[in-house]
Amino acid sequence: MPAIPINIEDLLRAKTVESARLEFKASLSEPALRQVVATICAFANDFHNLNGGYIVLGVEEEGGVAKLPPAGLAEDSLEEMQKKIRGQCNRIEPEYYPVVEPIRFEHKTLLVIWCPAGEARPYSAPSARGTGERAYYIRQSSETVEAQGAILQELLSLTARIPFDDRANARLSYEVLEHSLIKKFLIDARSKLAEAGQGLLEDCLDLRIARRVNDHYAPVNVGLMFFTFSPHEYFAGARTEVAQFGDEAGGRVVEEKYFTGPIHEQIREILRFLEGITGHLTQKLPHKAEAMRFVAFPYAAMEEAVVNAFYHRGYDVSTEPIKIYLYPDRMEIISYPGPVPGILPEHFAEGARVPPAPNRNRRVGDFLKQLRLAEMRNTGIPTIIREMKQNGSPPPRFDFDASRTYFRVTLPAHLQYVVLHAIREAAYLWATGQKDAALHRLSESKAAAPSGILWAQLIEYKAESGDLEGAETEWKELLAQNGRIDRTPAAQAMARAYLVRGKPLKAAETLRYVDPSFADPSALTDVATLYRNAGDFESAHQLLENNRTLLWSDPKGLNELASIKFELAREAYRKRKKQLNQRLLEESAALYRRVIQLSPESKRCGWCWFRLAEIYQYLNKPDTEIEYAYEQAVALLPEEPEVQQQFQKWKKH
Repeated sequence: MPAIPINIEDLLRAKTVESARLEFKASLSEPALRQVVATICAFANDFHNLNGGYIVLGVEEEGGVAKLPPAGLAEDSLEEMQKKIRGQCNRIEPEYYPVVEPIRFEHKTLLVIWCPAGEARPYSAPSARGTGERAYYIRQSSETVEAQGAILQELLSLTARIPFDDRANARLSYEVLEHSLIKKFLIDARSKLAEAGQGLLEDCLDLRIARRVNDHYAPVNVGLMFFTFSPHEYFAGARTEVAQFGDEAGGRVVEEKYFTGPIHEQIREILRFLEGITGHLTQKLPHKAEAMRFVAFPYAAMEEAVVNAFYHRGYDVSTEPIKIYLYPDRMEIISYPGPVPGILPEHFAEGARVPPAPNRNRRVGDFLKQLRLAEMRNTGIPTIIREMKQNGSPPPRFDFDASRTYFRVTLPAHLQYVVLHAIREAAYLWATGQKDAALHRLSESKAAAPSGILWAQLIEYKAESGDLEGAETEWKELLAQNGRIDRTPAAQAMARAYLVRGKPLKAAETLRYVDPSFADPSALTDVATLYRNAGDFESAHQLLENNRTLLWSDPKGLNELASIKFELAREAYRKRKKQLNQRLLEESAALYRRVIQLSPESKRCGWCWFRLAEIYQYLNKPDTEIEYAYEQAVALLPEEPEVQQQFQKWKKH
């Protein structure tokens, strides 16, 4: 009957168990046997509350990892090895026996020794040096060492002190644990126990989530957390409150939600919920042609922060739920109480490492790792910092009070998310008549996430409400900003405001602040159109000509360039610049013909044919070409009287 619940491949490849909790031996010589017993003693002492460890015989170690495929053990040596291990474990004080099980892996036989954290620590064993003395052993990184000095004194102070999540609840029967949840866990963890077909008690004992207490089997606290539908009935803090706020101060709650259930299922549901409201976003923003694609909060950072909140909270000392607060500019994950003594604020800086202080919940962490919800020890904080940096987000913040009553992880939102959130909310407020609130929302956000798009929206709203002076104030404020803020969208908004007020010179002056480099033909064309409407045909022409390659497959942009060349040709004619007039007319005609080839819009093509007919007249083209152009225009624009009138007028002449 199987007894070791962990997946053997995950164990050998150190996927769900840290290397500090693993030891490999190719064989079991006498010196190796003494070392094995010392390591069993160290795992039993579980000095850092990591939930013991594993020793695998039949596997060589190379560079601190298992050398695979394994060498394996001779089948006829297994029984003798197990007798020797049991015999030596008789010499551990107080009494302690690991779980020893032969396992087949890749057609080889291995002997796995599972050493759960002991319940009666500290444990001592005969010295591995073979001197006949006794010693207390602990694990330091991936080595077994004798505890001495201050460490020995601290180990001795742990007498029979069991972490809360590994204690039995003597008031309850193991039967409160849900077998269906246990089976699902075993399947998710890829444990061979999932196929064993055992009863509830057998699975509980193999998972060590039930323990004999007096005359009955009582559930262990970690079992109540993972394998009951309502763990908050036993531990008030085993639930989560998620609140989404409409402003940075948290004054207006948009949505509030509570999560209960097995803590690993809570984690999964919370992450699904958070990803649903803050995941990958694609948004076309006003004044910006290209769509914005980004992640508000990187999933891996959210996952680590949420998992750490469940892993490291104190279920026995606080009834407060885990709290997740979503603001327009950040996410806060708060758990109770704060870090254990020995962990300081500077340990959370980028590049620093959290010291190996004892865990509060050795069993919670172990189960989360088997489900691949938690990473290896002390990797959570570096993962959060790395993921935020790779996403282009501001750095995360970690803080707790002097009394260590709480621990808070703050994930600042991607600045584009802050901008998008503000634009969306302001648009809603503006559409519902709350214009002052919309302006306030945008002003508030530009302080947190300076963006030309926010200034552009403020300029547009103020101009729309008749406050041109207020729009100009916003524009001047943007010009005074230090740093690399894109002024293009705000310059476009200000130019439009001036054009509406009949101030083309002001509009043209404002457009000088437009960034001439474009990645999107639509944005380029919009700016050129503003130049043309402001009467600055030369600037419009230069802008489009400099980006002709970008426009070459865009009918709208090419149509705009053709129109501007035609206007410049007329101006050249008035100035008696015949050669320039002829060249511009030829270039304009060529562009109109390309637009006709590219564009699927019959109306645009019709106007292009109409303009071609006019240009052909100036170029003294044959009447057949002029007539054909007019006929195409009339056919495509049957409801435009101007086209028919010009055609008839030409025929009369």
